[in-house]
Amino acid sequence: MIVPHPNFSIVYHSNEQRKEIEDFIRKVEGHTPTLQFKTSGSTGEPKYIQHSKSAIEISANKTIGYFQLKENESAALCLSVKHIAGAMMVIRSMIAGLTLHVLPVSKTAVEFIEAKMNFLALVPMQLQHALKSPTGISNLKKSEHILIGGAPISTLLNQKLINEKISVYHSYGMTETITHIALKKTGYQGNDYYKTLEGISISDENDVLHIDYPEIINKKIITNDRIELLSNSSFRWLGRVDFVINSAGYKISPEILEEKINTIFKSECIAIGIEDDTFGEVIGLIFKGKAPENINKKRFSKILHPYEIPKLFTELETFATTQNGKLDRKKTALKTKDCVWKKIL
Repeated sequence: MIVPHPNFSIVYHSNEQRKEIEDFIRKVEGHTPTLQFKTSGSTGEPKYIQHSKSAIEISANKTIGYFQLKENESAALCLSVKHIAGAMMVIRSMIAGLTLHVLPVSKTAVEFIEAKMNFLALVPMQLQHALKSPTGISNLKKSEHILIGGAPISTLLNQKLINEKISVYHSYGMTETITHIALKKTGYQGNDYYKTLEGISISDENDVLHIDYPEIINKKIITNDRIELLSNSSFRWLGRVDFVINSAGYKISPEILEEKINTIFKSECIAIGIEDDTFGEVIGLIFKGKAPENINKKRFSKILHPYEIPKLFTELETFATTQNGKLDRKKTALKTKDCVWKKIL
């Protein structure tokens, strides 16, 4: 069982999660040795993973130590406890003796904050909406430590953070590692690499990330993430192996390509590989909503390698997402089956 700090308390600004949180806390305090969490399903079918409470406590203490959270400080819960990111915010608050403010699980959650928060965790969509309003921006600036996870931070979103002089910590992790194992300072005065938490080391094989986390698992975790290894505790993320586009033998990470394209087009888009007799695959862009009018190879050639230049584009009203709101690339690509693809000239 995990014993809560005597100063742990909860303030409900919304009753939306009250029963779920109370039920979850009873499980945390109960005598069963494990807790079960459901994966997001962003790269495959969702599955359930069990972690021992002792491993969960180790993970929580690493985050508490990293951000130097102290008893009676405040944290905001803007995420569902059905998934591990929200559940760990509750557990960290329990162990550290924080006052946990429960806010609505919505894209505008930050606007409901009524006082300074020492610790705030969000997904990029919530961060994006917070940066659209004076109240949201003000509440972000009043928050001491902002943790962002669940999806990449786009180039445009990062630039907005820089413009507002707001720093956040972008997390790298998964359900299998009990949320983050590494953090990257992003936005104002940010870095371009992730640094692992204490006691966690990394390596690579064929540029694929391997995680050594002996305190929670006795074997290396082999991920599906391509990286540039900088040291045994730092790396640059290059995207998912699952989504690599191979065009004439040139391997292209769609996530990195999208970041570059975001610097010239503000429209949201994702890149996929489309079968081609000559190149094996060519790059196609799927725009969310209406595509920009000025799409042409000349604009792309200023910022992209010749093999990175998209050859086709199409449009979708919406992108497919997983149960917890992450982009589902495979299902989004399948939605284009009956779409008209236009050549980029």
